[in-house]
Amino acid sequence: MADDLVIAVTGPSQGHKWAWRAISWRLRRLGVTAIYLTAQSGYPGKHIDGFIISGGNDIDPAIYGGDVSQSPSVDPSRDSYELSVIAEARRRDLPVLGICRGMQLLNVQAGGTLISDLKPYRRLTSNRGTLLPRKRIEVQEHSVLHRWLGKLNSRVNSLHHQAVAELGDGFTVSSRDRDGIIQSIENDRNALRVGVQWHPEYLPQRREHRRLFDCFVRACRANRQAQHAGKDMLEPEPISQQAAA
Repeated sequence: MADDLVIAVTGPSQGHKWAWRAISWRLRRLGVTAIYLTAQSGYPGKHIDGFIISGGNDIDPAIYGGDVSQSPSVDPSRDSYELSVIAEARRRDLPVLGICRGMQLLNVQAGGTLISDLKPYRRLTSNRGTLLPRKRIEVQEHSVLHRWLGKLNSRVNSLHHQAVAELGDGFTVSSRDRDGIIQSIENDRNALRVGVQWHPEYLPQRREHRRLFDCFVRACRANRQAQHAGKDMLEPEPISQQAAA
């Protein structure tokens, strides 16, 4: 049964909505009301308990001082809108999960930079995009991601050619691939912000990636309860392996 927990998912105004469909399906299974936000929809008036910034176009390198020739496919209106959403979430102390482009935008909003094109940095991993979990990552012990995934390594998919370079203020690295390229970041000061470079919404067959959404929802619920009680947000206990099945 759905409760009154509301999580907003940002995405493109045009084109396919595969990520939204996959994410909202998972959220609904967890009893969450999911709403879709775009640059055209603006900021909703209803109460929101957390945000997911989904994947999509490259982030305009002009925002972080990168090489504009490396990113021909950008969406400036979406960049501007989602940066304002992240800022609003920070102001209201609401948890945010950034997926792929969303992780990169979390970093840029906090003053970090990106690698505009990863091809020169690849040695042991491929720059070819795939929905299949072919890339191995190593997770930092005791990180939020470690608690969420329940393991110190995992296999993930890869649909990106950009990545985090210099970390934004307050963020730490929680996983890397075999080339040392950052695969996830997190900041648990005040409201929780977690970013993953892969697309867990396309990996529902793997328990650890289901757990990622499960634990984010639990974090949103815990944050709402703490705010209602007038207390600081508490990191929820990790869910059991059975609960993620």
